[in-house]
Amino acid sequence: MNTSELKQKLLEEGCNPNNFCIGSSGVMSDVYCLSENYGKWSIFYTERGLNSKPIYESRNEAEACEFYYNQIMAIEHWHNVGFFESDEPALKLQQELEFAGIKAIRNDMPPLKAGGPNIRRVFVIGKDIFKVKDMYASLPLKNA
Repeated sequence: MNTSELKQKLLEEGCNPNNFCIGSSGVMSDVYCLSENYGKWSIFYTERGLNSKPIYESRNEAEACEFYYNQIMAIEHWHNVGFFESDEPALKLQQELEFAGIKAIRNDMPPLKAGGPNIRRVFVIGKDIFKVKDMYASLPLKNA
């Protein structure tokens, strides 16, 4: 497998593209990256623009891709499917998803700005994102 095939395979498995980085590490933060430099493939974690020491290195692209695939597949991939300022629409979405046999997770967060409302978020995990995309025209759902 090469990096193009790897990316496609991860997306087909329901991995959240915000949870992995193939190629340049400067683009994303707080993810595991697979990067090639002078013929050497490295897998490392990047956080706030700082790359950690590689957890894996190889001169073989296929081997590096296989290791990276297993690393990323071990992560639980949450997908934000709802973003609301009140409880009612978040609860409604959660109930609709659970009625459809999809596990929904509420993960509320404090206001984005001082004095603003708390944000109610609804997530699904892994391949359930495909079922949700079939149910709704656009994601994430937001306050009307």
